[in-house]
Amino acid sequence: MALALLPVGAGYVKRYAIPHSSAAGIYGCFLLLLVYVVVPGVPNKFIPGRYPALKIGALLTLPYLVYAAGTGSFQWLALGRLLSIFAPVLILYSALPVADEGKLNWQDVVIAIWLVSVVLFHFLNGIWAVPTNLDFMSRLFVVSLGALSWTYLRPIPDLGYELVFSRKVLLAAVTNFLLFAAIAIPLGLLLGFTSWNPRWHGIVDFLLAYVEIFLFIAVLEELFFRGFLQNLLTKSLGSWWRAQLIASLIFGLFHILHAPFPNWRYVILASIAGWFYGSAYRSGGTLVSSALLHAMVDTTWRTFFTKG
Repeated sequence: MALALLPVGAGYVKRYAIPHSSAAGIYGCFLLLLVYVVVPGVPNKFIPGRYPALKIGALLTLPYLVYAAGTGSFQWLALGRLLSIFAPVLILYSALPVADEGKLNWQDVVIAIWLVSVVLFHFLNGIWAVPTNLDFMSRLFVVSLGALSWTYLRPIPDLGYELVFSRKVLLAAVTNFLLFAAIAIPLGLLLGFTSWNPRWHGIVDFLLAYVEIFLFIAVLEELFFRGFLQNLLTKSLGSWWRAQLIASLIFGLFHILHAPFPNWRYVILASIAGWFYGSAYRSGGTLVSSALLHAMVDTTWRTFFTKG
């Protein structure tokens, strides 16, 4: 995946004319965060022993230091902002452990509100600002924080954060894509949310867009809404469909801020999409199913159905 995104990195170097030291720092930071995203998804003892919160905190600080060293843009304020974002998560889960790992606890609710606020209100903007605001770095950072915390610090049973590509996983993604498309395409056209507006630039461009969306959008949102929220709600409510419905509606409301605000058409379609993402997560048994589906929906929408 890192190699697949090399052309994107080369495009940044050419577009912004940044020196090789800056490119090395940016790419080194990206690779470290990518490792943090991948490692919790494979069987390992990446963070063994005592004081996991301190170890996770050190790991989450390192990518910024690599980036700042390469770009020559180190700022104590930026580092302080970064610490203020992940420290509350690590401190709360460490100081006040959850009573039941399989259910949604009050600590999880507090963390959920905090992480949603971080993403919605762009608290990470300005930390990776060379050569421009690198939003993809912020997204990888939040995925890393969630994946490391919910794997090693506050383990969530059946999180589904396993990098498994099997016939079952792919079938769950494809089946739910077709079912969602059968509803979303006519409904989106009827509501005026979408229009037939193909922007096809070849299979390579489509696949690159798919990989970018999978890594920087789908994995983050599926980890939170399906692996964390839907999973814990299922065990708390004792009902998979109630949990999936609630997670889908919250996922839909997550999109209300998109222009024009309040964007209820987006909320409706995103809520329906959330239901099928949740179905792919359940039937595939892993977040890979729902993330593959999520990325395919977004890539197809941006390629063929965005209004312009």
